[in-house]
Amino acid sequence: MPSLSITQVLHRLEQGQVDPLYLLFGEETFLTREYTSTLIERILNDAPRDFNCDIFTAESNTLVEALSIASTFPLMASHRVVVLHGIQQLRKADLQQLEQYAGQPVETTTLICSTEQDVNKCPRHFRQQAVAIPCQRLEGSQLHAWLVRTFTAKNYRISDEAAQVLLQEQENDLRVISGEIEKLCTYAGERSDISLEDVQEVCQASRQQSLFALSDAIGTRQIPRVLTVVERLLQQGEPPLVILSMLVRHLRLLWSIQQLSRQHQDIARMAKTIGVPQAVCRQLATQSRLYSPARLRQLYTAAIEADIAFKTSNKPPQAIFEGLIFALCTEG
Repeated sequence: MPSLSITQVLHRLEQGQVDPLYLLFGEETFLTREYTSTLIERILNDAPRDFNCDIFTAESNTLVEALSIASTFPLMASHRVVVLHGIQQLRKADLQQLEQYAGQPVETTTLICSTEQDVNKCPRHFRQQAVAIPCQRLEGSQLHAWLVRTFTAKNYRISDEAAQVLLQEQENDLRVISGEIEKLCTYAGERSDISLEDVQEVCQASRQQSLFALSDAIGTRQIPRVLTVVERLLQQGEPPLVILSMLVRHLRLLWSIQQLSRQHQDIARMAKTIGVPQAVCRQLATQSRLYSPARLRQLYTAAIEADIAFKTSNKPPQAIFEGLIFALCTEG
């Protein structure tokens, strides 16, 4: 059976056409989970899910149980749904059992299988019998359509300009974008329209959270996390010198904590002196113990050199930050 988009599949369901086999394929696992939830919702409607919906991760021992349940009739419902995620993990002998079921599926059961592989790597007979739904990385117009559709499902509308800016502000990660959608819906409240101003306001708040996350990651010397946060901030259009200023501020706070600790000040007093919440001050105090005063002076010098590089060299910001981050997060 040819591949169908999720929109086409939902249209078939609206017409009462419930297929016995669905195959979700592709590397975008966020879409796999989202489409699975949507199919379950549309197929079962108000039917009791505790008795008619079972979800498994594909393994040899779970396959037998999943197919056994798939062979039973639904309870107080027209259909039963059985989900089997990750069939690429199954052995060849297990796949033969799956193909055998596909040859004679139970009409009152919908079996939803997923794989992160290309559809052509799935068992031939199974993919011929199943409705295949692509769950691949979204780009361009497809990503825009998904965004609009997600807002619509939550009873909100977003203008084209606002949608474009939202996608420009975020990395192409559906989990991250989904989180921003939730924030925007909460921010809009009872208003059904999401405006450009809404997006700009919420994204600005998200940038501030990223800047705080950057300081925390540096304090705990998590190099991959620091690089990820910096890359995200650059993609969101944050000026490199603003990011650098946050790094320098973090070094100054660590230096201040060390000086105040020598004066035997407690956390409450130190927090008031440097102007941060006590919980943040407590974290800074822990982080400051990882650096000697001499090391902090070296890192401050490295930050000054990075500032000069930003203003005088042609090196990409990412490259300058990488050198500084490795210096900040490694022992001197």
